[in-house]
Amino acid sequence: MTLTEWLKKEHKRVADMARDMKLSHPVVLRWSNGSRIPTKENMQKIVAYTNGEVQPNDFYEVKA
Repeated sequence: MTLTEWLKKEHKRVADMARDMKLSHPVVLRWSNGSRIPTKENMQKIVAYTNGEVQPNDFYEVKA
């Protein structure tokens, strides 16, 4: 599940996630729109924040 899909499913805004994770809005926005891939440390925080619904591989557009 992409971060954008998760935010939509949970009825959260990028601003909500940024506030909850104590990060800047532009950083989370770039992750959600795919223009940046989170660092390893932030990737772990995202997995925890989303209860595992968003995984590292979800940031890469690899189609099987």
